Amino acid sequence: MAAIDINGKFLGGGLNGVHRTAAHYSAQLMKRMADEHAVRLLSPHHPAAMAAEFAELRPTQVRGAWGQGQGWEMVTLPRHARGNLLVNFCNLAPLLHENSLVMIHDAQTFLHPEDYSGRQAVAYRRLLPWIGRRARRILTVSEFGRDTLTAYGIGPREKIDVVHNGTDHLLSVTPDRRILERHALRQGGYVLVMGTAKRYKNLSRIFEALQQGLPGDTRLVVAGGPAADAYLAKGWRPPPGTTFTGFVSDAELRALYEGAAVFVFPSLTEGFGLPPIEAMHCGAPVVAARAGAMPEVCGDAALLVDAESSGSFREAILAVLEGSALGQALSSRGRIRASQLTWDHAGERLHAIISRILREDAPSERRGRPGSR
Repeated sequence: MAAIDINGKFLGGGLNGVHRTAAHYSAQLMKRMADEHAVRLLSPHHPAAMAAEFAELRPTQVRGAWGQGQGWEMVTLPRHARGNLLVNFCNLAPLLHENSLVMIHDAQTFLHPEDYSGRQAVAYRRLLPWIGRRARRILTVSEFGRDTLTAYGIGPREKIDVVHNGTDHLLSVTPDRRILERHALRQGGYVLVMGTAKRYKNLSRIFEALQQGLPGDTRLVVAGGPAADAYLAKGWRPPPGTTFTGFVSDAELRALYEGAAVFVFPSLTEGFGLPPIEAMHCGAPVVAARAGAMPEVCGDAALLVDAESSGSFREAILAVLEGSALGQALSSRGRIRASQLTWDHAGERLHAIISRILREDAPSERRGRPGSR
């Protein structure tokens, strides 16, 4: 029986988007492969240290002299996974392991290095091509991602497999509508964006687009991310009356999506872009930039506009706010598109790719057994 190990270093990290998708991919892989192969999730962290939502993963704790970070990943992990197929879901993989798959979500440190610390940008730009060469296969989350990884020399196109992310995780939580009461938000009475001060996320464009205000008492709500001062420090001027929620839980985020008149996603580039599809699951009409993976991921379920045009964003937002038929059509198409991007679908695709690799291994393994011919 072939053995599969999963790099579980992410279990000790903050709950960012990549770590959350790694948890979902790991759960899918363990569920689908456990009856066919020995599957372990190796982690330097004790299970008690995990977030509650990861508890079902039940990792095997592996300790080493190189700590719990990059040293563990690059030195301790390959030693314990020796001889097995090692699957890495968080962009990085140990260079010392010769039989590994690595999921590289995007090439953002090449496309927008200014949005990362100098050390992180330099490290990723140096490591990713090396990791890509050493990995047996590279996984990424969109055709756009495959094109950019190829363009920056991280791997040849024929070595890269695409697995679209699942997006239905919020449907497992009950919406916490107290966040609407806390911020005096009316159902259908606000435009929603995700908070971030990274330039490639392009939030300044929405601030510019809405400086003249919105119809009636409609407000702009910035979910998560930093407070207003962080944007002002960059020279970005939020529209008067903008609401900044600060950190939001998954339950609060679902409630915000469900209550939004329109969700806007202006990123200049995304390897995938989870928020627009999360919003579609929750029935929110979506306006997104025609950039990065957004046309591929959103299809015709979002109103796509020029990422560099504040005027185009404003026109699209007003068209949804002032045209109930358009909003209803986008909401309906969004639910259909979102239903095609579930974690079950992602798990099926991942299972097919890894099963193919293991079938390729099987003849050589049989030849290596005593008595085989």
